[in-house]
Amino acid sequence: MKETGQAPDKQLLDRLSDEGIEHLWVAYTDYNGRTQGKSIPRSRFASTFQKGISFARANLGHNVLDSGAPDTIFGADSGDFFAVPDPAAYAPFPLFPATGRVYCWMRQEGGEPWEGDPRWQLQRQVDALADLGFSAQVAYEPEGYIFRIGPDGEPAPIDPRGMFTLDGLEQHADLLHRISDTLEQMNVGLEQIATEYGPGQFEVNIRHANPIKAADDLLTVRDVTHALARREGVVASFMPKPFDTAAGSGLHVHLSLWDRDGGSAMAQDAANPHPSGLSAAGRAFLGGILRHAPALAGIGSPTVNSYKRLLPGSWAPAHAAYAVSNRSPFVRIPSGSRPRIEVRSGDNTTNPYIFLAAILAAGIAGIQEGIDPGLPTEGDLGHMPTEELAARGIAMLPRTAAQALAAVECDPLMREALGPVVFDEWLKVKRSEAALYDTVVSPWERRAYLRT
Repeated sequence: MKETGQAPDKQLLDRLSDEGIEHLWVAYTDYNGRTQGKSIPRSRFASTFQKGISFARANLGHNVLDSGAPDTIFGADSGDFFAVPDPAAYAPFPLFPATGRVYCWMRQEGGEPWEGDPRWQLQRQVDALADLGFSAQVAYEPEGYIFRIGPDGEPAPIDPRGMFTLDGLEQHADLLHRISDTLEQMNVGLEQIATEYGPGQFEVNIRHANPIKAADDLLTVRDVTHALARREGVVASFMPKPFDTAAGSGLHVHLSLWDRDGGSAMAQDAANPHPSGLSAAGRAFLGGILRHAPALAGIGSPTVNSYKRLLPGSWAPAHAAYAVSNRSPFVRIPSGSRPRIEVRSGDNTTNPYIFLAAILAAGIAGIQEGIDPGLPTEGDLGHMPTEELAARGIAMLPRTAAQALAAVECDPLMREALGPVVFDEWLKVKRSEAALYDTVVSPWERRAYLRT
């Protein structure tokens, strides 16, 4: 955007006019991480930037099956919040002519921040990190599948003729290139798109950005991928474990810290090397994440399907430990010239603002308390005997959604990080979803028990 000295809202209005935008999609995310919103005409652009547009708070009390949590505060009498566009989060939406999209802050009617806004809760943690003299750069890596719906109505994965092969890339090249080109037009930078381990599986490496933009960009990647796949007559899914025997799909979070002078705050002092390769601040940040690993696993992987992916020996982390250049634990420190950490437990059923707010809060607590993460672990934890894990003091992450959500509830830092509205209502929504799952009789159960 050109430097004009104008207010951001006026700059954006001018840009919309220059680009011939007639329809603006005003978007936010619910507590499940789904993008929701409305399309407004040009005649309402100015008033929307000034006051926002209203949405029922009751929208936030529903789970992914659109069933309301039975005890949520977001009932029919809970009133509205106002979605106020963030000019920094605007992009043209090239899938439709004369259309743009902007992510929003959830505000109260007078324009004050509303504590039920996950995006604002993330901003609070960004500000808290700045108070300590640091900023963060974040890059999400979502994984997913491309599949067709078979004659029986069931999803059938598309075989890419071998994991990680160019044959697999060639099979979907037209779709993947359209996704990449569309995202570039929407100011979402990509490092790469690659085929993955499973049949028809892919991974998108999004370029690093500040935490708010990183979460915005993840939503854009998912929405654009879904939309372009539909146009091809196929389905793109970021579900954690869509098939019994195929690899699961995760959401890895790469995070680096920077000081006020723009230098890496995670790069270790050459005079005082550490096996982790991290500075004292980086190790303390990591220590906080490890201390709160059970709750972070619950926030990053909050559904019953998540725990069919997080299995030992499955390339998905099941242990609360860290390692260097080792993909088996909860946190990996990648090799390379840019010191950073990678939190590997999450998946795409999370809300990316809530997940990242929780990660930052844990890291901030680690810096404030000087938490020592210890030495990095070695070996493939997923195939390590239970006795050896116990001898090393390596605990497992939660094994079920119920355990994971209980770990979130029992962690006071998570309530502080997310605020009581997001914390309490998010838990209610996710537990209502799990309760519905518990009532479903599956085809597996009929195969196993029908003749008893």
